[in-house]
Amino acid sequence: MMERRLLSPDEVAVYLGLGSRFAVYRLISSGQLPAVRLAGKIRIDLCDLDAMIENAKTVAPARMPSAGRRIVSRGVPMQLAPLKRRDRRRSSPRPAKGAS
Repeated sequence: MMERRLLSPDEVAVYLGLGSRFAVYRLISSGQLPAVRLAGKIRIDLCDLDAMIENAKTVAPARMPSAGRRIVSRGVPMQLAPLKRRDRRRSSPRPAKGAS
């Protein structure tokens, strides 16, 4: 049997271990992941997906800390950091119904 080359956003989300296809849509809209539209459906080439994974890897040489030196933890690269969520709470409470 032939291996499939084009994947749906749901299949890509499973392949990447993401929670939903919407994370895949964000990668596509940001330009990080190329996609094609065929018959009205979005499809992602498996080769492009693997290339994106390879490009996203950050390689840092492993070093043993010297005596007396502190280890500084580096943050997650911006392109891999989670999106900030908007605060859904209102700054002032809504007036009660019937109040003027």
